[in-house]
Parts: sequence; C-alpha cells; structure tokens
Amino acid sequence: MRALRCLVRKEFLQLRRDTALLRVVFALPIFQLLVLSYALNNDLRNVRVGVLDEDRTVLSRSVLDAFPAADVFVVGPVARDAVELERLLQTGACDLAVHVPAGFERDVLAGRSPAVGISVDGTNSSLAGRGAGYAGTVVMQEATRYAAAAAGAGKTAPRVGAVVRFLYNPELQSRLFMVPGVIVMLVTIISALATGMAVVREKELGTLDQVLVTPLTPLQYVVGKTLPFGLIALVDLALATAFARLWFHVPMLGSPWVLLLGVLAYLLVTLGLGLLASAASNTQQQAMFTVWFFLVFAIMLSGFFFPVDNMPQWAQWMTRVNPMRYFMDIVRGVLLRGAGLADLRGELLTLLGMGVAAFGGAVLAFRREGTRG
Repeated sequence: MRALRCLVRKEFLQLRRDTALLRVVFALPIFQLLVLSYALNNDLRNVRVGVLDEDRTVLSRSVLDAFPAADVFVVGPVARDAVELERLLQTGACDLAVHVPAGFERDVLAGRSPAVGISVDGTNSSLAGRGAGYAGTVVMQEATRYAAAAAGAGKTAPRVGAVVRFLYNPELQSRLFMVPGVIVMLVTIISALATGMAVVREKELGTLDQVLVTPLTPLQYVVGKTLPFGLIALVDLALATAFARLWFHVPMLGSPWVLLLGVLAYLLVTLGLGLLASAASNTQQQAMFTVWFFLVFAIMLSGFFFPVDNMPQWAQWMTRVNPMRYFMDIVRGVLLRGAGLADLRGELLTLLGMGVAAFGGAVLAFRREGTRG
C-alpha cells in the first residue's frame, strides 16, 4: 500500500506541474458545459419559409403574413415560380416552402375547400414532421378565420386544408439524416486526432530534433506528416459511403466528384489543425485533450444533432468558424438533396480558405521549431 500511495502522489505532483493539461482537464469542460447547454436544443424555431404566392389577394397575403407571427417561422426567400420554389429547398435556402395557388381566395369565398401546398425538407425527419404540422395549422386557422369573417354570422366557413409533401426523405427515416453526419464525424476524428498525435509522439521520443536538422523544409515535413493520414481518411470515407449506400440505403443524388472536392478541402483544415495542436503540445495527453476539446465543439455545433438555425444568435456566429458545419452541409447536400457545385460554392470556398490558413499556420509553427532547434 505504501508503494501505491507513493505512485499516486507522484502522479498528482506530475499533473500539478503540467499546467497546460490542468487547464484542459478542469477549465475547458466547464466552458463546454456553459456554451453547449445554451446552444443545443431541439425546439422548433427559426424555420425558414420560402413562399410562392400565385393568388396575390388579401387572403393569400394574410396567410403568408401569419407564418412569421407564429414565433416558429422566419421569413425566407420569395420564389417566382414552382421550379424556383423547389430549387430553394434543394439549395438549403429555406426549410419549408408554401405555395398558394391562383384562385385560392375565390374558392374560399365560394364555399369550396381549396388547399395550400406545403413542401418540407425532410432530411431532418423529426423537425420536418413537426414543422409541417405547425405550417398546416397556420394555414387552416388563418384561412378559416378569414372565410368565417367574410361569410358572416350563421354561415359555415369552408374547410381549408394543406397538401404536404416531404422532399429528399419522403418516409421521414431518421437514419437518412444521421448516417451522413456519422460519416462526417468519422472523417474528422480520424484525420484530426491521428494527426494531432503524430508530431508530439516524436517530441516525446526525442526524434523531432533529428528530423528538423535534415534537409527537409517545414512544408515538406508538414506534407509528409499529413499525407498518410489524409489517404487513410479518404479510404475510410469511401468505405463508409459505400456501406451507407448498400446497407442503410442512403442515396447519392449528387455528384461524387463534388463530394470528393469537399472532403479534400475539409482534410486541409482538419489535418492542419491537428498539426497545430500537436506542435503546441509537449505530451500526447495534452495533444489528445486539446484535439478532443475542439472536436466536441465542432460536432455539437455542426448541425449533426441540432439544426444551426435553432441555436441562439451568438451560437450561430460561433458556427461560422466551425469547418465541420460546412462539410456537414456538403455531405448531406450531395447525398440527400442532389446539390451541385454551384449550390455548394460558398461552403467549398470557405473550407478552402480555412484549409490554407490552417496549413500555413502549421508550416510556420514547424519553421519556429526548426529555428529553436
């Protein structure tokens, strides 16, 4: 027992001297708890509504104005025709589309029972079903109120309904939403965590100084360190995507070349950030905790479990510097919505810019290491 007490005391003394590890172990979890507890929720809110009003009457405007007044929906883009309205859903510009047909007010006042078309992005099955239910209720309540007021006392108002269709996931299967997110998470963990341990392992073994005195430039060293893990991540992506299609029947509605371009840009970011964490750490424990801390934030604030639009405004601003959010949009867009290069241009350019910055930072970090060596 005495030997055990001495070993435990030694470990605590060693941990106390490692101030960087202490900050990661104690301070960062509290920070995660504060941020994520406020940012993550599954409430239905901030549902972006795209509209197509072919009736252009007092009733149609009243129905459409009732959506932002419901505290669940926010005003989205206005389409010129049905093709553009569906395009808004495909590109992710809106979550729900409302189509008021021509002659809607006339049919209501004539006592007929017209219907408003509601199209929902069904990729997130749980929110899609609830959003469609809320939207149908808004349409029926507003149209019925208007019809009753126009009909006068003692007359029965016609029943106004909504024709709902779910796009990209008509059966509302949750796995079609979750499986692409799992693919993103696997690529992230493999590329970032493995790279984060690569350099610091050489520091602990004492071989880093030997490498730094070789004719290798910092850029060559960074590329040589990251290329194997990048290839492994690409192979894992191919295997995971094939398994998702064959076993879970996840569709591939878009081009695989767009998906490949997206993962290459994303790997620039994750591999570069992994190397930066490795360069800033002195032990494998520090590197592992540092990478894992940022991975938790990246996963939770990426839209994997909870839509970004449901988060508070300050949390949505935080997600703009989260590369996993953009890669999540690319993977789900290509697989489930058939999004093309033009639709995902913004996400791809953002990831490319982040990747160049991360890789440039890694090269500078190892150039400083070489100077100190």
